[in-house]
Amino acid sequence: MQKARHDRGSMSVEAVLLAPVLVLFVLFVVHLGRLGAAQTRLIAAADHAARAASLVHPRNMAAAGQSVALENLAQNGVSCDALDVRVDVVNTIDPGIVRVIIDCVVDNGGLNLLGPVPRRLSASSAEVIDRWRVDS
Repeated sequence: MQKARHDRGSMSVEAVLLAPVLVLFVLFVVHLGRLGAAQTRLIAAADHAARAASLVHPRNMAAAGQSVALENLAQNGVSCDALDVRVDVVNTIDPGIVRVIIDCVVDNGGLNLLGPVPRRLSASSAEVIDRWRVDS
C-alpha cells in the first residue's frame, strides 16, 4: 500500500512565490493611473492657458499662457521633474490662432521598486484669438 501524500505547506510556498508578482502588478496599475491622471490634467491646463492667451494683447500672450498653465498645474497637483510651456501664435491673419504646448516629465516618486523610466507627456491646445478683447 502507498502512503497518502500530504501537501502541507504548498499554499505557503505559492503565496511566497506570487506575492512579489502581485506587488509589482499593483505598482504598475498605480503607475498607469498616475500617467492617465497627469495626461488629463495637462490637457486641461493647456486648454485654460490657450484660452487665457487668446484674451490678451499679442505681446502679452506668452506671459499669460505660461502663468495660467503653471498655476493650473500647481492647483491640480501635477508634479513634473521637467516642465516646458510654449505659447505660439500660429496664424496672424484674421482670425488669429494661439497654440499652447505643455511638455512634462512625470515625477515617479514612490514607484522606485518598478524602476520605470521617466515618462514624458505632452498636451497642446489651440484657441482663436479674440478680436473683440478689451485691450486691442
